[in-house]
Amino acid sequence: MVREERIFKHLFSVARILALVGFAGLLVLAILTTLDVVLRWGFSNPINGVNDVSSVVMAVVIAACIPLNLANKQSISVDVLGSALGRRSRLILEAFASLCTTAFIVMMAWQFIPFAADLYDTGQRTWVLAWPVWPWWWFATGSICLAAVVQVFVLLVDIGLAVRGRTAEPPQADDYRS
Repeated sequence: MVREERIFKHLFSVARILALVGFAGLLVLAILTTLDVVLRWGFSNPINGVNDVSSVVMAVVIAACIPLNLANKQSISVDVLGSALGRRSRLILEAFASLCTTAFIVMMAWQFIPFAADLYDTGQRTWVLAWPVWPWWWFATGSICLAAVVQVFVLLVDIGLAVRGRTAEPPQADDYRS
């Protein structure tokens, strides 16, 4: 196995773990929200701080799922021209789309870093529970930075495929198991 494939395999494994963390956070958030609604409706006694938890966990949940989404190339795409331009042109357009995605994710990471640093510097806290906000946003920032690295690898693969004029075999679940 070439070094780049090993690196991508490790990135894919980390992305899978992050996605599991994200989905676990989403599950916890759904349970808390459901419990809050039931207690608010049935007993007029809501859970204090659910909005605080939601505000910080949602950033982590969303950001944690982005690297795996990019690694699997599961973004929404619209094939406007179909196969009218031929395989090579389609591969070039896919590489261009991958370049645009890379630029967007890198700009996101570039903006998340000073945002998270500002949250740390100002010591911002949630309203009810008074949790510091910065650790949650630094986790989200790390996830977005990992997404940028993953997307750079995807871009390089897409460029290589466009140059060679070949399509990639979709990754199988067993391809990236540690």
